[in-house]
Amino acid sequence: MARRKKGIPIDGVLVVDKPSGLSSNRVVQRVKSLTRAQKVGHTGALDPMATGVLPLVFGEASKFSQFGLDADKQYLGRIQFGAATDTLDADGEMTETADIPALNEAAIETVLQGFRGPHMQLPPLISALKQDGQPWYKLARQGVAVERTPREVMIHELSFSAFGTDWLDVFVRCSKGTYIRTLAADIGRAFGSVAHLSQLRRVDAGGLQIDQAHPLEALLERLSEDSSALEQVLRPVDTLIAHLPVVSLSESDCMTLIHGQKVAGHPVVECDTMRAYFESQRFIGLVQQDESGHLLAKRMLTPAAAGMRGSSDSGPSGSGMPSKE
Repeated sequence: MARRKKGIPIDGVLVVDKPSGLSSNRVVQRVKSLTRAQKVGHTGALDPMATGVLPLVFGEASKFSQFGLDADKQYLGRIQFGAATDTLDADGEMTETADIPALNEAAIETVLQGFRGPHMQLPPLISALKQDGQPWYKLARQGVAVERTPREVMIHELSFSAFGTDWLDVFVRCSKGTYIRTLAADIGRAFGSVAHLSQLRRVDAGGLQIDQAHPLEALLERLSEDSSALEQVLRPVDTLIAHLPVVSLSESDCMTLIHGQKVAGHPVVECDTMRAYFESQRFIGLVQQDESGHLLAKRMLTPAAAGMRGSSDSGPSGSGMPSKE
């Protein structure tokens, strides 16, 4: 007999505005402890120094977290010239100093242009990437050699909003896997100097924007005072996949798919993945289609989470009408 999971079964997405000084995992643990949810995770960590959009996935929403991990992100950052650190940001120890470059609009634009579009980026040594199952940052502290190779990232947009004698504020819209602190250090080198990232704020993660995010401390206080507050701030399970097309199905077809069987009788469409809903209202999961038009389950909710006939109440849930965001 399967062991019963501890905690409350909660499904949905919660967009947190992470404060500086906390790891993303610590944010997850604090929210999980207060809500007593069975399962909580995130869709892409922010460094402890960074603030901003951190989507948390509860329960069944975790099945779609990869879409959040793969999504483009947007950041506001400040690059500090004249000093390099071992972490490439303000949390690290200074490793090198250099003369501060002469900053002007023409020089800044010339340098930034060289980083727009696809280019190869060397991930920072102090990171959570793994070698032989161990995070790089742990291996580095143990003196173990880490094999780092550049990888291609995409900088869709890179612009500046202000600058001073020794700093530059930038806006970055980029692909997954892009390290803004590496970008800051590389920009410093491109100016013939050194630099590190002194501030970073994520303002968009896969379409979830900073004005939709709840400041962590205020959120925790609200949740501690009102047990029903989570239902008011929890977003639908399908929040991370709102960009995918929709197919509406009967209850019978929904249950067939949830139980892993094919559904026939649908026109062939040129789409790899679709969101499936019971009569356009209740999200049940992701489906794909074969060449003959049969729908196949790709990633489905449990019957309880989908709210289908015969299922029991699964607690606060984000499943429902198709997400428009």
